[in-house]
Order: sequence, then C-alpha cells, then structure tokens
Amino acid sequence: MRLPRRPAPPAVSAWGIALSLTLLFCATACTQDKTPAPLTATTTPALTAPQAELLALTRFTNYRRGSAQVTADIPVQGHSAQLTGRLDWRHGAGLAVLQGNGGALEHGRHLLRWDRATVAVRYDWTGPLPTHPPRDGWTQRALTAHASTLDTSLLLLLNLAADRPDNAQLLLHSGARRLSRERVAGVPVTVFAGPSTAAPGAARSTPGRTLYWVDANGVLRRFSARPGGAGSWLVATFTA
Repeated sequence: MRLPRRPAPPAVSAWGIALSLTLLFCATACTQDKTPAPLTATTTPALTAPQAELLALTRFTNYRRGSAQVTADIPVQGHSAQLTGRLDWRHGAGLAVLQGNGGALEHGRHLLRWDRATVAVRYDWTGPLPTHPPRDGWTQRALTAHASTLDTSLLLLLNLAADRPDNAQLLLHSGARRLSRERVAGVPVTVFAGPSTAAPGAARSTPGRTLYWVDANGVLRRFSARPGGAGSWLVATFTA
C-alpha cells in the first residue's frame, strides 16, 4: 500500500473490453456475505444471449450515468480500509475519504483524489467529503497498477465505465457465468461471475475473477474482486 509520502517538515520544526477488467485478479469468487465453493465451468451455467447483452451494457450504462456514490471495503495489507466518496465515470476521476483500519494506514482518515494516472492525498482529513476538491494541501504521485491493492482498487473502480458497450458475443465465450438472483438495497439483481483470463474459446475456462450485481436496466449495483491476489476482497456498492 503506497499513499503519497507526507511532505518533509520545515527545518525549523521538530500519503477495453470486458476481458480487460479481469487482468488483475485471482481465480476464485465470493459474495459480501459468504464465500462459495470455487467456480468451474461445470458448476455454473453459461450465459444466455440476453444475459451476455445485459452484462455487456454494464460499463456503458455507468458511463451514461456519468457518476455514482461509492462505498467500498478495500484490502490493504491484511486490513480492510473503508472508502466513501464519488466516482466521476464520465471523466475518469474519483474523490473519496479513506478510513484506515490498521496496517500501513493505521487508523488515519485521509482525503483521496485520483484519476487513471495519478493519486493525491490530504492527510488527516477531519471534515466531510467536500463537494469540490480543495485547491491546495495535496501530496501527489503516479498511480501504478500492480503497485498495491489500493492502486489496483482505485483504478478498477474507474475502469467500471466505458464509452461503448462491450462485445456480447465475446462474453458468451469468455468464461463469464450467471450465478444467482439476489437483491441489493431492495433492488432485484442478477449476479454474474466475470470473464476468465483463459483464451477466448477455451473449453473449460474458470469464471469468477470478478463479480457483478446488475439490475434489469444494466445498472451495476455492486462489484467485487480480489485485487492483486490479496487475501481479502474489494467489495464496492454504488448508488445514484
């Protein structure tokens, strides 16, 4: 986990397509409430054409929505940090408060601002989430995929939107699977295991590297993944 480093104190005084979403994750799946048995191509049904079309619309629907409120648990060095904020899917940026729960973050509360290239932090943030980012006081660095579970998670949350639908025909042969029907905040959703990293057309690819809770209109209500092979799961819930 790498927040940008705090500035040194003054001398006088003593932080693509649907398959692209699966490149950073491991090969077992879970839900927020329980951990099911590992998924295989024989224990879960393949997608039907309508289901593939629904899943293919999900990122495009997020892009058309433009933005969403997000609440997420992010694994950081064996601890779960809580992220609460806003995603600007149209412009690829996020603003959120990150509450640590031990580990490198200890129990600090920090304001994060990020896009697909950089992440900036204002340490020891005590106020609510601001409507607009403060102009100054930020410590910034490059956001690097694979560098940490935090970086991976922040980038993944932005990559849940795309300016065009994914290819439903590719999804039919990607290892993606329909898992179940559930409810998120009272809304009926279909739970999908995302595409496999196996080559398209592989006979027995393993699904479940990412999980999507999608309503009948193609709106993503919840998302889960295991970033960078972490022992715990990123679980993010979205509201308007």
